[in-house]
Amino acid sequence: MDNTVSIKQETPQPLPLGIYEIPGEPAVVINGVPDEPKTESIIAKDEPKSSSAASIGCGEWLEGREVRKFFLGQYYSGTVTKFDKGTGWYMVEYEDGDSEELDWYELEEVLLPMDTKNSNTNGSGLLTVKAPYQAHKPKKLTHLHFYFHDIVSGDKPTTAIVAVGPTTNTSASAFGMVVVIDDPLTVGPEITSEEVGRAQGMYASADQKNLGLFVAFNLVFTKGEFAGSTASLYGRNPVMSKVREMPIIAGTGAFRFGRGYAQAKTFTFNTTSGNAVVEYNVYIWH
Repeated sequence: MDNTVSIKQETPQPLPLGIYEIPGEPAVVINGVPDEPKTESIIAKDEPKSSSAASIGCGEWLEGREVRKFFLGQYYSGTVTKFDKGTGWYMVEYEDGDSEELDWYELEEVLLPMDTKNSNTNGSGLLTVKAPYQAHKPKKLTHLHFYFHDIVSGDKPTTAIVAVGPTTNTSASAFGMVVVIDDPLTVGPEITSEEVGRAQGMYASADQKNLGLFVAFNLVFTKGEFAGSTASLYGRNPVMSKVREMPIIAGTGAFRFGRGYAQAKTFTFNTTSGNAVVEYNVYIWH
């Protein structure tokens, strides 16, 4: 009796043409694959690979990192305090006492860069990092009320036309005219009222159809609680409107990091001299 066992050898069936990634292999094969490697499976390149949320990001290495988030008009600073390996969520606690859980993609949007120059290690060997800057949180809203005197004629004008365009003199809106100003700001509407500051900067006629000014000037306060401080006003002033609103974009001194808005309302306008008195209400977060 012959004890020889006959083994039937099966010829491997080729895979259809395509682009494949071979686990364990550094290459991608196009228009065909080599002989099957000794692995359990071959994964098509277009098929999604399984991954858990906990594998995205840097996990517990981000604990202690600082964040800065813009919410409802202001910035908030916080710290990543905990990473949950099971869910992949990061706990962030903010300086105002609030906290929230963020996934990696949300955290990435608010994470501050590391300041490696100021980095150090603690006794546990973990790296602690210092944020390159701290977010400024506005503490109060200040309302300022004063009168702006734009004096274009007389013995002591506070404005000077420094440029005109080719069509300024024939334009209904004086388009192209540029004016530099150093206008007084007073407590009351009279020019003899107590002066509290100056409006220094410029305005220009920037609308060909309507009387609309581009304005860019600093409100320089010289008396009172905010003496020595400034607020920067920059925007469009449609002077024929009853109330005009323009943004406050920055400031110095007490108004450092300041932002807000100004509302202007013409108090008087002399059609003969061109002089105007404008009432201002300014609101600044700082």
